[in-house]
Amino acid sequence: MSANKIEFYSLKEDPDLWEQLIEAENQASATDAKAREVVESMYWETDRALAFQRYIESLDFQQIDELMRVFRISRKHPLCEIGGGSGQLAWSLVKSGFQQVELLEPNPRWITGTAWLETQVTGLDGALTICNSLDAWYADEKVYHTIVTRNCVHHFPNIPMTAAAIRQKIKKGGHWVMIREWYADTPAELRMQMRNHPYCQKYGVYEFPFPARHYIGSLEYAGFRLRSVVPSGWGNNALSSYTRTAGSTWNQRLSKLWRSIFKKLPKLTVFLYRLEDFFNRALGTRFRWFTRPQMMIFQRVES
Repeated sequence: MSANKIEFYSLKEDPDLWEQLIEAENQASATDAKAREVVESMYWETDRALAFQRYIESLDFQQIDELMRVFRISRKHPLCEIGGGSGQLAWSLVKSGFQQVELLEPNPRWITGTAWLETQVTGLDGALTICNSLDAWYADEKVYHTIVTRNCVHHFPNIPMTAAAIRQKIKKGGHWVMIREWYADTPAELRMQMRNHPYCQKYGVYEFPFPARHYIGSLEYAGFRLRSVVPSGWGNNALSSYTRTAGSTWNQRLSKLWRSIFKKLPKLTVFLYRLEDFFNRALGTRFRWFTRPQMMIFQRVES
């Protein structure tokens, strides 16, 4: 596909379109191993109970749960996941001990949205609530100690504006945990990412990658401070890809060292991100550890 044939303008953020394409991909997965692998990597197979159980047992969630402890994210105070799709992360957080979790997801469909999870809420003792209305969520005076987004922010058409609005829903000193964003640093990489996405060009769904500095700059402009960065490579990249193995012995040892740094010297990771970004922009290097973070922790600051 040539650069001039890539669709940009017509891409849509449409819950009905997402539900229809996943239904089609689930049908294709009966005979297409690649289609099945992609669907399963997003935990969107038809068997919803199995998908949710697979996710809570995944290395991805185990690492998220661990890092929530490392970064001292409260399990007692209100937390909201924004744009959580079918809600497997929010559900898993409740199952792991978070006591007040809300899921804000405007898609109420069965697989790609919150419909199946709605059938499970009564068994969670009030620890999980679901909101499908952005207007109602913003109108409510409730604020949260923590906002979590996973594979979400690159769907915002205007990241600074949305971040400024979300900041109003976070208590002073509260945190935004941003997990698994989509990155591209150059026009050529942008076009490559758009071509290679399994659903973007095939179905016309809205996807758009950004440089890490765009995510970070947008949130800093809106009133947040970058507190820590979990770099690419940590934990065998289970936070940013569908990885089911813990990695080599060397990777596990290095990840353990970084875990201590996250806890004791989180500002070091921010310094390394800024240093790497400087070298890449000023000297043309292509380091991609801290400028392709798997997780970023931001804190609301007062100006």
